[in-house]
Amino acid sequence: MKLLVFSDSHNQTEAMPDAVRRETPDLIVHLGDHAHDARAITARFPGVPLRSVRGNCDYGAEGGDVELLEFCGRKVFLTHGHLYGVKNGLDNITRKGASAGADLVLFGHTHRAYIGKSGGLTLFNPGAVSGRGWDRDKTYGVVHLGEEEIRCEIKAC
Repeated sequence: MKLLVFSDSHNQTEAMPDAVRRETPDLIVHLGDHAHDARAITARFPGVPLRSVRGNCDYGAEGGDVELLEFCGRKVFLTHGHLYGVKNGLDNITRKGASAGADLVLFGHTHRAYIGKSGGLTLFNPGAVSGRGWDRDKTYGVVHLGEEEIRCEIKAC
């Protein structure tokens, strides 16, 4: 299964349609900060399912702050990251992912792309598709999920 992962779009969605066309994902994931951007992109690609969570800039938006999904026998924990203090370290989100029984934690908020491992848990932040971040790079993520693997990639827009 192929997931296309966006975070921190902040009303700057111009790179998102190209990524959807280029990657042909099975599922689009939006990790918050302007959750309405996710709905706008999925309206352009109604055949591709969407899952999203709210970020710290999603005041009054529909949806939850976290979601636990399962694909190919793998549990995937989605969150924006602000509730777990990810700008100050990954200990809290790692503990939360492990306690949820997740194999993969997807988060954003820092605007910095990251791929890491903690025991059997994979942590993945696709960076900011808006380019509003420390290095101003516009990035997104691709996750390949299978029974035998979890492979994460950070891609430039």
